[in-house]
Amino acid sequence: MTEPNPSPPAMAPVSSPSGEAGLSRRRLVRAGLAATPVMAALKSNSVLAGDHSCIRPSTFSSLTAAHMRISRGREIQADFHCRSQAYWKDSDLGLPPGFKDQRFLAPGLGFHANPRDRYSRLTFQQVLEIQGNPHNAALARHVVAAYLSAVSVQDDPGRVLLTRSQCNAIWNGQGFWAPFAGAHWTPDQTLHYLDTVFGSAFL
Repeated sequence: MTEPNPSPPAMAPVSSPSGEAGLSRRRLVRAGLAATPVMAALKSNSVLAGDHSCIRPSTFSSLTAAHMRISRGREIQADFHCRSQAYWKDSDLGLPPGFKDQRFLAPGLGFHANPRDRYSRLTFQQVLEIQGNPHNAALARHVVAAYLSAVSVQDDPGRVLLTRSQCNAIWNGQGFWAPFAGAHWTPDQTLHYLDTVFGSAFL
């Protein structure tokens, strides 16, 4: 990051999922689990990673503020479509033919930020394959994964984790964006959220 930012609240470590995350629709966490961290309450497909993490920014923010504990009888939807960077590297399921072969910064896709001209010629596939974090590559990989997930469900409001326009906002602001009304996240907060959902992007 180019600017120092306050670190977000600490959370239990999350392992990187390798495929699609999802729970059955509208899973309820009820009274007996009210005092249990949500990390332990919801079943996952990869060492407490993925299924429970597939929550939208507003839910993540409220859970973080409550130290990842849920209130009695609260209903949480955690089956949004959030396939990870690791998944999309090797799959194009649900995407238009050749979609990953077009340039990340192609006109009409909504992505404009280009740290040190690093992304001018890179395709979506090439962004997914970048190693480490040169020129904010960790954020780029997460954003591309979220964007491809949104494309694959056509921004279906009941399924999409982050819409295409939200992915544009995250990347163009280099992590500074407004995830919901009244909230303004820093790059550190944004990456913390994305790491929780998708697993660490520092590959």
